[in-house]
Amino acid sequence: MEVMQGGIFMFISLANEILERYPGVEIGYLIARVVVTKTDPFVEGLKRSLSEHLQNCGINATNFAVHPRIACWRTLYEEEFHVKAKTYRSSIESLLRRIVTGKGIWNICNIVDLYNCCSALSLLPMGGYDLSKVSGNIEIRYAREGELFLGLGEKIPVEAKPNQIIYADDKRVMCWLWNHKDSAATCIDENSEYVIFFIDALEQNKVQACLIQLAENLEKIGCTNLESGILNKASPNAEISYKLPVALIPL
Repeated sequence: MEVMQGGIFMFISLANEILERYPGVEIGYLIARVVVTKTDPFVEGLKRSLSEHLQNCGINATNFAVHPRIACWRTLYEEEFHVKAKTYRSSIESLLRRIVTGKGIWNICNIVDLYNCCSALSLLPMGGYDLSKVSGNIEIRYAREGELFLGLGEKIPVEAKPNQIIYADDKRVMCWLWNHKDSAATCIDENSEYVIFFIDALEQNKVQACLIQLAENLEKIGCTNLESGILNKASPNAEISYKLPVALIPL
């Protein structure tokens, strides 16, 4: 990936091996120029609404783990990745667990908190990465023998196994077990300006509405959406070659 004078240039791809195994998979992506703050009134309002929203959807502390949008990831983690799903949870399960048990979502910053809200509202796993920290292109693929992953808050890396799906750039594993945990190396922080968001769905026709919701909410907190799309069986690759409007070109 390059954030060059006048534009953003990179490739993102969804490996054929994943599509052969899970033909209905869709990965939504959205690139935005963001303004990072510790908190935002609009985002805080969204956070307060999540518990009631889930209750209205019939999701609570006793049944959230068997909801189809959660159970599908649990099954995948156990049967395909060969890890214990109660120990290694998908990001959407970890998020819902906090909400339905009264802990609320993590307080990170306005951008991370916003995409976590959109994740909870759509029941789809989501992630976000600082494009200035991404090396080269981004692939969603199976891990290669010997690849190591150092997650947020971790001191000792784990070895990703060839049966486990990862997000990776040209230098590192950015996210392990599809959407279990992100790397600190590419995380959003107070200095982030250009961010790429991803949305994971194991079924078709689930991602588009979430992309629209994310884009609309980003605009409400002063961010600028630059480009978005969906990777799937019909379109597994995307070339991002975005010329920034004159007003957005860094000085």
